[in-house]
Amino acid sequence: MAEAASPKRHETNTTKPNNTKFSFSIWPPSQRIRDAVIARLAETLSSSDTILSNSQRYRPIPADESSGSARIIEEEAFSAAASADISTAAEGDVDGKIETLGVYAKEISKRALEMLKSGASQVTTEELPYVKPDSS
Repeated sequence: MAEAASPKRHETNTTKPNNTKFSFSIWPPSQRIRDAVIARLAETLSSSDTILSNSQRYRPIPADESSGSARIIEEEAFSAAASADISTAAEGDVDGKIETLGVYAKEISKRALEMLKSGASQVTTEELPYVKPDSS
């Protein structure tokens, strides 16, 4: 009888789960995601702590220019991926949408690297260390 008087500790839920559909879109990314990509890219382009910036080949972009550059890079990459959209008109073509997202990511990386390379090539002679010519 003591068992009947004690409260049940493990009650089971007898209600059925809600059968609402959950869906998400792989491509195109939402504006919120695109803005997050731009913010992270701007941070990467202007940071001297990244692997690319630590090499002698690449120079970080000034922080005041990095945001605009990141936006341009993202917009160009989005346009390139959208024009190369591999997915078919079918709603369920997940593989094509994933491949298109891969094109988008690759285009961002390629354009960011080009931007860092061009920044490195714009080094003025005043910024280069003086090397004394050999007096042979």
